[in-house]
Amino acid sequence: MKRDGLLILLRHGIAEDKGHKADAERRLTAEGNAKMQEIAKTLARLVPEAEAIYSSPLVRARETGAWVAEAYGGKLAFYITDALVPGSDPDAFREFLHDVKEPAAYFVGHEPTLSAFMLSLTGMSGDVDLKKGGCYGLRWSGRHASLEWMLPPRLMRG
Repeated sequence: MKRDGLLILLRHGIAEDKGHKADAERRLTAEGNAKMQEIAKTLARLVPEAEAIYSSPLVRARETGAWVAEAYGGKLAFYITDALVPGSDPDAFREFLHDVKEPAAYFVGHEPTLSAFMLSLTGMSGDVDLKKGGCYGLRWSGRHASLEWMLPPRLMRG
């Protein structure tokens, strides 16, 4: 994203408990799917200008991205990237953003990685935690970002 744009950092929905299968294979639960379907519809109304979804390769993130894609009627480009795996480096994510062509895009990933990205990109500090299905809206100006909004999942459902 070399020009001004909107980054939506979206945490995946409620997933299966840890320990029953490999972390990368954990899926959204029935509750997680239902809530993400509602959240995605709200996001499509709030951010109609979005053009793409970039997702972590982990199953729960891809499933979350699929709900967003469906809410937009399949009109968004959908990419899978290791830049969003748990524990990814914020500086590497910043560099990755320079290859993003769309001026408004979703980035579906995990905590605490997404909050670390938000803090690094904005230059903010603090102890923040994004709930499952919650998101940050960042205004990107080519090298730095400003936090425009943070939406907890409960505000985007029903």
